[in-house]
Amino acid sequence: MQRTRHPGTTRTALFTPSRRTVLAGGAALLAGTAFGRRGFAAVEPQLSMMGWADYIAPDNIKAWEAQTGSKIVYDSYASNDEMYSKLQLSAGNSGYDVGMNTDFMIKLLIDGGLIQKLDKSKIPNISHIRPEFLGADFDPTNDYTVPKCWGSQGFIYDKSVVTRPMATWADFLEAVKGEASGQTSLLDDPLAIAPLFWAKGESWNSTNEALLTDVDTAVTDLGKHIKLFNSYPVQDVANGTVVLAQCWNGNAKQAIDAAGNPNLVFVYPGPKSEAWLDSYHLPAGGKNLEAAHSWINFIIDPKNAAPEITYTGFLSPISGVEAGLAPDVAASPLIFPPADVIARGERTLRNETYDRRIAILNKFKAAAAL
Repeated sequence: MQRTRHPGTTRTALFTPSRRTVLAGGAALLAGTAFGRRGFAAVEPQLSMMGWADYIAPDNIKAWEAQTGSKIVYDSYASNDEMYSKLQLSAGNSGYDVGMNTDFMIKLLIDGGLIQKLDKSKIPNISHIRPEFLGADFDPTNDYTVPKCWGSQGFIYDKSVVTRPMATWADFLEAVKGEASGQTSLLDDPLAIAPLFWAKGESWNSTNEALLTDVDTAVTDLGKHIKLFNSYPVQDVANGTVVLAQCWNGNAKQAIDAAGNPNLVFVYPGPKSEAWLDSYHLPAGGKNLEAAHSWINFIIDPKNAAPEITYTGFLSPISGVEAGLAPDVAASPLIFPPADVIARGERTLRNETYDRRIAILNKFKAAAAL
């Protein structure tokens, strides 16, 4: 996700605004005459990018800027739908050169003419991407997308507060209404309602009207127990503002690392959960295409993909990346979900019930009175 990852809907009014951040100092932004004379690649002086918060390793930003003489300006968003809405409303004038979205959103972007084709001749490092991550059904020939990373989700909790065993989404929902009432964070994403499906062993993409009605009814009561909706609850977990949080696996690692609290535990709950793939793309109307292709080619080099894993806590689809990882990183289950977790994961579908699920999320948020 966050994806959400976090994690895509039409959420212009539903979600918090993004934050505009310059990710590195301006020292690397040199005069145009410097290009080609000091070893810099011939790219534009600025690259505008939009994606999830804390989703790129700062050292990679600095290295690319030093290599190219360009500067990255980054906007973070709360959801796939926020990105979609911005691209849709801007009608090709979003100002972004590079974006990233989760699998289920990509076809909508392609069909809507909201992203443009890649020039793969400028991305030779695409040869490093593992074959199983290429040719996805949303972009079979990868004309529009380059895989960025993948993972799952679950929940993190403080075992000094929730002291009983926690292994399933049913356990999670029980704790929301029990020990963690008023201290729970859910994704700021339609996936906030997914545990209500998964706890029953059902797909959250379900078209079963009776199930949808049950979930619609349940959020009215559940909402009063929710403290906040946040796709990136790292600081809330780290400072103890929340003791139970639905989150993507990499964010869980970031939260545990930041907190230094030995009572924090992350669970990949059953019986169902999420499996997702995020990809880079080029928003329609982007002007700095040399810089955009340069960045994508740079970041999928195995030596640069390794710092991405270490920093974000999310898996890279790049072959050979393991050689650049420290042993504790390579062995972390928070970064490398076990095989059974991936096997029971499902991707989000933007099917005929998707708008209904958005409406349920709206109701959920209203019930939470946030």
